[in-house]
Amino acid sequence: MRARGFSLIELIVVILILGIIGAGTAIYIVRGMQAYTDTVRRDRLAAAARAATERVVRELRNALPNSIRITTGSAGGVTTACIEFVPVERASAYREALAPQGSITRFDAVPFDPPLAGNRYVIVYPYATSPLYAGGNPGSVAGFDAASNTLAGEVRLTAAHRFAHDSPQRRFFIATEPASFCIDDGSGQLNRYGGYGFTAVPAAPPATTPALLSENLQLIDGSAVVVPFSWDPGSQIRAGVVTLDFRFMEEGEWVRLRQEVQIRNAP
Repeated sequence: MRARGFSLIELIVVILILGIIGAGTAIYIVRGMQAYTDTVRRDRLAAAARAATERVVRELRNALPNSIRITTGSAGGVTTACIEFVPVERASAYREALAPQGSITRFDAVPFDPPLAGNRYVIVYPYATSPLYAGGNPGSVAGFDAASNTLAGEVRLTAAHRFAHDSPQRRFFIATEPASFCIDDGSGQLNRYGGYGFTAVPAAPPATTPALLSENLQLIDGSAVVVPFSWDPGSQIRAGVVTLDFRFMEEGEWVRLRQEVQIRNAP
């Protein structure tokens, strides 16, 4: 009986064919894995971009009228772009004109839920940005005495204060200290700053410890300078508009989110 088997040439041909098939399969698998990795990275970047944008939008919607300030600073070749605002916690109406009363320590108001304890301010008729942040007595901003403010229809101040102007609608606001969102071009971070008080001259960034909100933001797109925050102040009868233009980049992948936020203008 004749013995059957593979010749050396047949064996080499089979090995070559298997090698070609294996190489093709490996390339297909690698490309599939790379596509999956790219998709996961894009989804993660897009999710982070949406979360950061929604956080900024949510807070800006509660900004005090005429409290928006946009500042750009540069130090050591690093650019920082900031938007500053005063977060409002409560709003109500006072019953009698305040300006003619001179210095007061309390006033009657339409009942409202008092805010939590902490640094809070009573703000009456913030008609312009500069005098709002400059403060002073008389002025628009007074300290809110949260500890002794136990009656829903009464507002107590931390010290005697004279409000310079009355609101046409007798409206007042309870607000926290100013806050800022800043994008640092060096680190690519979006940070929130707070707890630094009212200052006549804005800083970019403020001199306090920030809270990190997101990373991978860019202030340069190719050769173009990105303007992440822009402000149209509107008028007394038209809401102001903040435009956000956030651009995120990771490993060459870009995500751009642009959104407009209406800011109430009636003080």
